[in-house]
Amino acid sequence: MATSFIDISGILNIIAGVLLLVYWYAFAIFMPYRDLSTTLSILVENRNWTWINTLGVLGALFALLGQAGILAAQTPGFGWLSLTGFFIASGGTVLLIGTMLWETILWPILVNHDAKLLDFQGPIYTSRTFVPFFILAGLIYSLGYILIGMGIMQTGTLPWYGGLLLAIGAPAFGLGSLFGKLQVYPRTLGVTLLSVGLIWLGLGMIAT
Repeated sequence: MATSFIDISGILNIIAGVLLLVYWYAFAIFMPYRDLSTTLSILVENRNWTWINTLGVLGALFALLGQAGILAAQTPGFGWLSLTGFFIASGGTVLLIGTMLWETILWPILVNHDAKLLDFQGPIYTSRTFVPFFILAGLIYSLGYILIGMGIMQTGTLPWYGGLLLAIGAPAFGLGSLFGKLQVYPRTLGVTLLSVGLIWLGLGMIAT
């Protein structure tokens, strides 16, 4: 039963990695990132916004479902790093899914009413409630995956480089939005490393 759970979780992590890669690189192909300057509305108004972001939500959801398997695959050698990382990353991923979900569904509605709402100097990105929550969600998500990655590298049960990629990729992706119009660069690096790490670990989990 434990082996089957780990195998299924490995498959979920592989699917998560693939979905996140397709999600982010679809942005590069279909979205006008070169025109991104002072507002995010130019992206949200694009007809491809909803389906591309839906892929991202699904990728994050599959990653959440696969996290328990990463912990189980390290049994009995996992320590406090892996366990703490699992709980923090799970909470952070839930918050990330929440932010991605409202970006997918609510932001097109906001833009239809007033495109200036999504200006980088507009009411949302300068809000005293939204911005701290957004940063906190990214920090929790990043810290969780850093600890998971360090735990993987410490136990040596799963591929070492997979853990390293999670520890580097998740913070770059989770906090990349803070860079405004330059966010495409850290987030592209982060999604790529995170996705490859998830796929790598997923394959390692199936092979164990």
